[in-house]
Amino acid sequence: MRTTRKVSVWPVGLVGGRRYERPLVENGRVVGWYTGWRADRPFAIDMAGFAVSLQVILSNPKAVFKRRGSQPGMQESDFLKQITTVEELEPKANNCTKVLVWHTRTEKVNLANEPKYRLDTVNIEV
Repeated sequence: MRTTRKVSVWPVGLVGGRRYERPLVENGRVVGWYTGWRADRPFAIDMAGFAVSLQVILSNPKAVFKRRGSQPGMQESDFLKQITTVEELEPKANNCTKVLVWHTRTEKVNLANEPKYRLDTVNIEV
């Protein structure tokens, strides 16, 4: 996170009913999303999976993270669309191949959306 110039992204463990979700990266660029829910979202990422530099926040004073008014699951996309594009995202965590952030709760983990067979091309330890 410390080296984020604008908006950086990384995988998140135990989220979306899967062991992990992550940005798909090719040649150092985000090209899609490995997610258990609505991969068609403009930014199919959990709020724990990105950082925004303070300079971006200060230079976009009208950008807001809506608590109300966004469709369920669209808050991240609605916010990120105001300040960046997918092409500008900065992949972290070894090109999004390492889980360094987890969603943790004091309840049993829900893996209902985890595929029976591995669909991701990267083998990630969670």
